[in-house]
Amino acid sequence: MRFSLCLGLVLLAIVPWTPVHASQPAPAPPPPPLTIRYYGHAFVYIITSTGVRIALDPYDENTGTYTFPARLPADVVLVSNEADDHSASNRLFGSPQVFRSITAIGSNNARGLFFQGIQTYRDKEQGAQHGTNAVFRFQVDGIRFAHLGGIGHVPDSTQVSEIGQVDVLFLPVGNLDLTIADLNKTAAELGAKIIIPIKYKTDFTPDLALRGLDEYLAGRQNVRDLKASEFNLTPAEIPAAPTVYVMSISQ
Repeated sequence: MRFSLCLGLVLLAIVPWTPVHASQPAPAPPPPPLTIRYYGHAFVYIITSTGVRIALDPYDENTGTYTFPARLPADVVLVSNEADDHSASNRLFGSPQVFRSITAIGSNNARGLFFQGIQTYRDKEQGAQHGTNAVFRFQVDGIRFAHLGGIGHVPDSTQVSEIGQVDVLFLPVGNLDLTIADLNKTAAELGAKIIIPIKYKTDFTPDLALRGLDEYLAGRQNVRDLKASEFNLTPAEIPAAPTVYVMSISQ
């Protein structure tokens, strides 16, 4: 008996001990990306990771020579103002919920998309020349967006607070009511990390009174030319430093 006990102690001494670890859960998969697509002028189209299709500021048939996408479906349409080149919600297919300009001011829920409409103006005289404009602010898939529509002034401190800090800013860089300094100040005050130029003069709109993209981009360092009309984005891909993303126009 004493021999067996001693043998057992010897075996314990020479057999290495392997600790038993609790099983670790598998790491969560990265979130699927959303898609951002640009159709020109102020018309932006976003598809969330769950398939919700958001159209912002679709233009009418008289906006230069842009070709509107055939039978483009949408679940939600956001219209910043009633100018023809921003408000052609009737051109989208399906049965979208449409939120139009001044009636969209405040907190709204469109098919699970919670967004804020902030009242601004299309000129620097509080709408005396061109009327009101709604800035749309929303967050989807962990990314904060703001589409400034046809804004014609730098947002004041109250409007900046209502819009809040954003990750992706759709900035109407061709609007001649805004100087380059105005545009830079607006993007900086909103803390935008991705600045996507919209509503600028192109070969499709030679007769519109708009600034060209080259004038806005002149001298800028952080510019990424995507050479595509759409791209996918996740929160992990948002740059640390403010960067201008130049998109091609889908035609």
